[in-house]
Amino acid sequence: MSSRTRTILFLDQFGQIGGGQRILLDLAAASLMRGWRTIVLCPEGPLGEVLRERGVEVHLLPVPPMQSGRKSLVDMIRWFFFSRSAAAEYVGIAEGSDLIVVNGLRTLEIARRWAKDLKKPTILYLHSVFHGIPRQLISSFLKLPHTLAIAPSSLVAEPFHSLPNVRIVPNWISQEFAEPETHTGDLRKALTINDALPIILVPGRFSPNKGQRVALEAFRRMKDQPCHLVFAGAALFEGKGAAVEQELRNAAENDPAHVHMIYWEGSLPTLFDGADLVIVPSVWEEPFGLTAIEAMARGIPLIVTNRGMLPLLAGDGRFAEVAEPDADRIASAMRDYFTTPDRWKNRAVEAKEHVRSLYASEKNQAEVFAFMEQLISV
Repeated sequence: MSSRTRTILFLDQFGQIGGGQRILLDLAAASLMRGWRTIVLCPEGPLGEVLRERGVEVHLLPVPPMQSGRKSLVDMIRWFFFSRSAAAEYVGIAEGSDLIVVNGLRTLEIARRWAKDLKKPTILYLHSVFHGIPRQLISSFLKLPHTLAIAPSSLVAEPFHSLPNVRIVPNWISQEFAEPETHTGDLRKALTINDALPIILVPGRFSPNKGQRVALEAFRRMKDQPCHLVFAGAALFEGKGAAVEQELRNAAENDPAHVHMIYWEGSLPTLFDGADLVIVPSVWEEPFGLTAIEAMARGIPLIVTNRGMLPLLAGDGRFAEVAEPDADRIASAMRDYFTTPDRWKNRAVEAKEHVRSLYASEKNQAEVFAFMEQLISV
């Protein structure tokens, strides 16, 4: 096997680009750099477009729509029949692959069939904290030979602690986040902000779990401190995210001088560089918190909530402010930033060095590929 070009096949359940897809983009790029043939099966959307631009072979996978959260019986039946037909349709690609990497639970059943019938080494990338039936499905899959799961945190891995084939590899900042600061005024220009008031950025997909509503309420308690509140993101995968997006749009229309929405299509580091303060206001148990370490990597003062892995990433206050996901608490933290900006900026400088060393893409990606090599060689 080592004498010929290896082939790695990625499966993704979404065509949009969220945190999990950004990890896939980095892994696909690293796979190409290793000289591996790299194939991705994913729904139509920006993910496939970017992959093709980078030289990845992309095949469209028409994953049926499915409600987020608890799945209905109709969802489960549709998922079962889709998985069976997709596994048969793309079996030729799977047969020619040395390794399959599954980036999402909705495509797991396809890969499970290949792992069982074709005996293909298969890795499942976990990006959420799973409960109930999904947890049982994952556990069942991981009992198959030549399977492995990679979790970005101990919180995600904990439900499967009894299984020997679960590995923890933290997510990482892409190489572009280590580049020097440039074009710091691009965000103001994109939003046609002509004053010098501070910009508070809330990045990430719109979702009830991500806490944009809490951030908006906190901002409304800051009438004594003029500033701009910018929501950068989109509803992406989650149906309930559309309701959040509409609420934010209404707020921006009611106060266009101070509340803004933007779907940022440029460089992500440039987005962060345009902010004076970043808030990651998650109200759920955040499985990792990629946007938090990205803000820290750019040296931007940061507020996170005490949910999931966010306090750990923040060093329990050493690298970022940690607050309850409560509008009054977040507003209090914002006031503290405006009162003592030098203290916050000094802390952000320390956070920048910490994140760039601990969450470097080269180091963490190397761990992932080491596991891939081990699984292929078994």
